[in-house]
Amino acid sequence: MKDLSFFTRRDFMKGAGALGITGVALWSGGCESWWKKIKDRPTRRNIANLAANDPIIQTYKDAVAAMKALPAGDGRNWTKQAQIHNDKCVHGNWWFLPWHRAYLFNFEAICRKLTGNNDFALPYWNWTTSPSIPAPFWGAGNPLLNSTRVATQASVASSSMVGSTTITNILNQTNFILFASDQAATQQQNLGYGVLEGTPHNYIHGFVDGDMGGYMSPLDPIFWCHHNMIECLWVDWNINKGNANTNDPAWSGMTFNDFVDGDGNPAPIQVATTLLFPLLSYQFEPCAPGTVGPLKDKATLERFLREGAPHKLEYIKRYELRQPFTTNLQQAAPSRIKIEAEAFRSVLDTAGREKAVLTIDEVQPPVKQDSFVRVYVNKPDASAATPIDDPHYAGSFAFFCCAEDSAMKGHEGMTPASSPSASPVPAGAAPSTMPKLRYLVDVTPTVRKLSQAGSLSSDLDVTLVTVPVEEKRPVETPRLNVGRIELAVARF
Repeated sequence: MKDLSFFTRRDFMKGAGALGITGVALWSGGCESWWKKIKDRPTRRNIANLAANDPIIQTYKDAVAAMKALPAGDGRNWTKQAQIHNDKCVHGNWWFLPWHRAYLFNFEAICRKLTGNNDFALPYWNWTTSPSIPAPFWGAGNPLLNSTRVATQASVASSSMVGSTTITNILNQTNFILFASDQAATQQQNLGYGVLEGTPHNYIHGFVDGDMGGYMSPLDPIFWCHHNMIECLWVDWNINKGNANTNDPAWSGMTFNDFVDGDGNPAPIQVATTLLFPLLSYQFEPCAPGTVGPLKDKATLERFLREGAPHKLEYIKRYELRQPFTTNLQQAAPSRIKIEAEAFRSVLDTAGREKAVLTIDEVQPPVKQDSFVRVYVNKPDASAATPIDDPHYAGSFAFFCCAEDSAMKGHEGMTPASSPSASPVPAGAAPSTMPKLRYLVDVTPTVRKLSQAGSLSSDLDVTLVTVPVEEKRPVETPRLNVGRIELAVARF
């Protein structure tokens, strides 16, 4: 991430005052001490680029070992920290990113406190450039090893889910809702996965599997480095790509009461307070593909992050297919939606503010997250062998919610996007008490390509293809059950 040394004392005072940081004991000392800490704030680095004896890796090992040795009643205890995620984690809504930012922030503070290394910055796992689990997470007697993992040292994450082309496309999404997940009224409503959460985030959980496959995933030390990569991509999307977060006060005004600080004391935190963390408390080595774009000038960067911008999806036209269907590894299932060609004329205008949004709803998630789904438009013969550079490819999504070892324990309050069906549950599917899921896919680029090629008609085929999470890994649940598909023209 580009150096932010141009961030002046005046900028800092404006930002700190706006967030009420002067009343929060994030650092001790006077203004000059605070200013020095900000200028010298730790850098979160790519763990694959660190030497085996790097102090960052050793500190992380020491911190994990220390947390595992704490009494069960200490909120900083390793299992207690994972239990926070199991009981309170936010998924499938617009608080996914800030909740996990606050989670990482407090976890990092705990690591510093328990090791005495106040310069420690949590490293990230860049699965785009290092698609196998990095070496520091392996080895007998290593506190960073988790024996429940299904992925091995030889396992390689799918480039179609975490590769540079996929990540570039994700970072090119300009709408906050489609990027970060759908708007919700409460912390634990699951209303729709955006592309960052639904694609690389969910996929990596299923790829690693074991503890990582369920809501107790923080038991695996790689969880924290995985989520730090998600955090780095959010920072890149904001600062380097120039995309604003939503300015909805319902989003920024949410307070999370789920965490403890480095001393083990309750640490309630408001979303608004987290927005300047990348400027005030840590910075990143570059993690996104491509070159670093120009940052906003020092007078506007802080305001840009703090104030955000309007981000709504106003649905103008809706075309629904409510016909439950099943797709599997052996045979993809195309679904046909009849549309009005005229309605999509505005979507084809590249200068316009309208998008074609595909909602895949009432998805009965598999118990084991050993597969993911690719979406194709007007490609009824699509299969797992159809590449993602095919012009009909629209996007992918993966699952994170339903591993047997988690089984939604502690998530009784998680409100699903759709009510569970009373119909019998197919073999291998999740129990009917599990929430059915909703995924949002921006098919605008695909619709435009097909229009330019003369392949867009009034009958639109949407084909879902189930793909193994790893090429040679067996799939226990080859079938995917979907209750509803909707294609909409949305103004943003």
